[in-house]
Amino acid sequence: SYPVYNKVLGWFGINSSLAIPANQVEYFSHLQLWFAVAVAATSATAQAFWWRKMDKSIWKKEVLVPMLYSALIAVVLINLFKVYDVALAFLMLAGVYIIFSNLSVLFRIARRNASLSGGAITHIGIGLMLIGILFSAGYSRIVSLNNTGMPISSDFSTEFNRDNLLLFINEPRNMAGYDIEFLGERILSRSGNRYIPKDAITTTSDPYKVVAKTDIVNEGVLSFKKGDTLEVNSENTYYEITLSQNGSVEARLFPRIQMNPSMGMLSSPDIRRGMSKDLYTHVSAPMNREAEPDWKTHEETVRLGQKFFVNDYVAVLEEVKPLRTVQGANLPEDALAVQASIRIEGEHGSYLADPVFLITTSSTNPQIGIIASEINDLGVKLSLASIHPQTNEFTLSISTRQKDWVIIKALEKPWINVLWLGTGVLMVGFCLAMVRRFKS
Repeated sequence: SYPVYNKVLGWFGINSSLAIPANQVEYFSHLQLWFAVAVAATSATAQAFWWRKMDKSIWKKEVLVPMLYSALIAVVLINLFKVYDVALAFLMLAGVYIIFSNLSVLFRIARRNASLSGGAITHIGIGLMLIGILFSAGYSRIVSLNNTGMPISSDFSTEFNRDNLLLFINEPRNMAGYDIEFLGERILSRSGNRYIPKDAITTTSDPYKVVAKTDIVNEGVLSFKKGDTLEVNSENTYYEITLSQNGSVEARLFPRIQMNPSMGMLSSPDIRRGMSKDLYTHVSAPMNREAEPDWKTHEETVRLGQKFFVNDYVAVLEEVKPLRTVQGANLPEDALAVQASIRIEGEHGSYLADPVFLITTSSTNPQIGIIASEINDLGVKLSLASIHPQTNEFTLSISTRQKDWVIIKALEKPWINVLWLGTGVLMVGFCLAMVRRFKS
């Protein structure tokens, strides 16, 4: 490190003030890239020397010929994929050279004894990995560009506003040739690994157990029934995002946010895999649930079975029933509680709100309590404000806010499958070498 260099030079009376450049990631990546080129070229040549005693004619055949073929193929690939950065071009050459050099070694030793081919196969895997790393890292492309012409927020940097996409729930946008749509927050059940809408569950005193508010269906199959208790990892929130083309859903992504007490928000991407490129999507900024939203409230008086509008969605009051327990606690003798069931039809399915109205019948100090029911996906909160037994009507307090949203960033990584192929070839070579070692 530079501080060590400065200290050592100081022992010899040299006043040194070497320092790491401001862009440390680019600086060290550049050094590591050239180091990888040197290691690849050296190991490829060393393999040829290891398996044969060299003279001038053999050196030309085993080293010079693969080197020339590698240079020719590398030039073709460099022009085909427009690899015009000098360092990346040398990395391409080194990757191709280590593959061709070791293919030559592999064909020669496999004819004599196939069990000796582990080292050559391992080096071929390394060459494929270098080429895969070159394309996936050096040629990644941000595809979640903000094409609205407006910044997401003045609180974010210019780069963030440019490279990230704001998605409102159930409002499709265009990205990388797909219609991309945010469908809401999900939580993953421990049993069956099913993604469950957060609005379809009720929390309990145990943070790792929730209760289904309604039947939960996944891909047309009933996963959980109303009233079922489910075990979940409550610290993880998944964001369901669909990628569609020509009206058909091509992929469902579930990037994850984990709230860690010591490390804060941790974001994990989800991947849309393809033959020539992968799409990595992660959450850049989730909606802040702790901040108090700007609610707009009005009241509506309805009867059982009557339809009405909630934030431009059609809703119906299905049922009002008495309760003897509220949130797991028994009610005292002088208390009464009723729960309303209100079904709201969203763009992709229905939601159930279940507000509760409580009243104590004490003659000296009667009290009224209201427990609201919020549906995050639709940006609505409903309360049962009052009951009119004379007319069989119910007054609902309806609060609305801006719909849920999420900010995502998506990167397209070309030919990353070459990296995974190289990893697999590398492991095969290691296994062959280990088997041979154990046998000997």
